[in-house]
Amino acid sequence: MPGKKKKAKKAKKTTKTTKTTKTTKIPVRSKSARKKAPPKKPARRLAADLRAHRGGVSPRMNAPAILGARTRKMKGKPSPGKFPKFGYHGGPVIPSAQVHTSFWGALWSDAAHQARAQRLNQFHRDLLASGFMNVLSQYGAGRGAGNAGTFVGDSFISNAQTTLTDPLIQSTIQSAINQGVLPEPAAPSNIALIIYLDENSGVNDPSDQLVLCEPQNDNAFGYHNFFTTTAGHKFYYAVIPALTDTCLQESCGQDAGCSLHLAQSQEQRQTQVASHEFAEMVTDPELNGWLDPQAGENGDICNGESATIAVGANAWTVQRTYSKTDDMATGGQSYCLATAPAPIPPLKPGP
Repeated sequence: MPGKKKKAKKAKKTTKTTKTTKTTKIPVRSKSARKKAPPKKPARRLAADLRAHRGGVSPRMNAPAILGARTRKMKGKPSPGKFPKFGYHGGPVIPSAQVHTSFWGALWSDAAHQARAQRLNQFHRDLLASGFMNVLSQYGAGRGAGNAGTFVGDSFISNAQTTLTDPLIQSTIQSAINQGVLPEPAAPSNIALIIYLDENSGVNDPSDQLVLCEPQNDNAFGYHNFFTTTAGHKFYYAVIPALTDTCLQESCGQDAGCSLHLAQSQEQRQTQVASHEFAEMVTDPELNGWLDPQAGENGDICNGESATIAVGANAWTVQRTYSKTDDMATGGQSYCLATAPAPIPPLKPGP
């Protein structure tokens, strides 16, 4: 819980909201011989070769893409299936996501980009209403299709930096909160912000091993992370870059073995990555919820396995996500699902 990059330049920012449209500029041993409890061991970190970045989307098929996951030793016997170590590590999940989209970069102001933004908004409405959410219900992330959250609205930030780092993304979000463009989360937070970058924007953050849609050294197609706001609340967000042909070619080199494909439309790539990130955000928002210390998050295990879901007249490309329930029931024969006909009952132990 697994693009190109930037160029720092500011443009004016216009902020919209689906329900409300806004325009904003965002600059022991005791005497009784009893032993003291041993000190707690530090949280285990992933092996260095797995620390590609925060929870995100690797360009490689079925590859993990998580950085700094905090795991604890799982109790009880390993479960049957191909991924017996995938389990709950004590962190929060988002049981009723309040989904916001935010479109960053000056290009989102033209008619074609505005139309794509509205399509992406509809995708998030439909995703929440689809059988995709029936798969995530086993992790405590909602109660299935139509009962897993709400699409709240969108915003447009045209003056965001074109070359971003993760700290800069967090400071931009904080500025948007300060200006009333984005809401301050409650406690516990249920906000799931999906940031879409325009074609002139990317992420280049060597300190966090993140390069998305940049001219060289790309290593991810998207990622999710969190920070604590100045008011002291957790804020969860995901970043989806433009995912152009150039971005894919830089990240993968060749189409074979890539988790996205040149034959896909830009919208199909973005909805596939967004579904991957959303599945991980709601089940593992702080990298200490549902994951496997080696295989990664539920999106990572099925990374690159695209499928189509239909909601009403709309058809959308998504990525299949890992179902531990199916993994155990089939002895590891079937575990990547795009949808389920009914909500899968919550796993135990769980949140």
